[in-house]
Amino acid sequence: MSNRSIRHAGGARAFSLVELLVVIGIIAVLIGLLMPTLSRARAQAKSVQCQSNLRQLGVMLQTYVNENNGWLFPVGPDGPPDASGNALPTTLGTNKAPHERWPMYMHFSELRPAMSNPLPYDPSLYDGMAGNVEPPGFPAAPFTPKLLLCPSDENPYEAHSYVLNKHLADKRIRFGSKNFGGLTNSEVVVAGEKRTTIRDYYMEMGDFDRVVEPYRHGVTRGSNYLKFDGHVDTNLPREALTNLDPWDLKSTTQPSG
Repeated sequence: MSNRSIRHAGGARAFSLVELLVVIGIIAVLIGLLMPTLSRARAQAKSVQCQSNLRQLGVMLQTYVNENNGWLFPVGPDGPPDASGNALPTTLGTNKAPHERWPMYMHFSELRPAMSNPLPYDPSLYDGMAGNVEPPGFPAAPFTPKLLLCPSDENPYEAHSYVLNKHLADKRIRFGSKNFGGLTNSEVVVAGEKRTTIRDYYMEMGDFDRVVEPYRHGVTRGSNYLKFDGHVDTNLPREALTNLDPWDLKSTTQPSG
């Protein structure tokens, strides 16, 4: 039998060791060439799903609008007046136990069992001043629809990836409003993506850098944002911040990027 090749008993020539190594090497090169493309495709698919989630959130908010005299999303009663005499609506976020946060005031069908079942905790023990520390024993997942999860956001705090623009409530903006500080309703942000390790349910100009995830879908693309007219854009931080609070732009400093 020749040392250069291996023959089966039937006489057919098999691959030599060198030939097998060459084939394996070619396959490895092809995999190396294809992996970045596949990775980009997966990332793009997740971004598209995230956009779909935000659009569906927009539809749910529209339902809330129709049933609540044009108010865009759930908030609590007005708080005490500030130094200027302005009383702003209170939030329904981590200051409340999970069953009292804003998703529970909307018509998410998957949350119906959570509305009727006994609570898995004692609400009187909830610490609304816990800051960015998740209080043990108060799971948010049973009171949060899966729609609020971006597929690119793994295990986010408090089981949600999206936050609402609190400025809209503070300015008492309703559906049909046109007071956007010179912007159009297709530019003003209603909701965006939060950082994975942040608990918040709202975003504001002053805590944008702390709360908002700037580049979830790539450093050249940014993150996804639901706009006032119901469409979803992928914006870099500067544009998103400009569209977050157009009423007070002159008194703020915008970050680069």
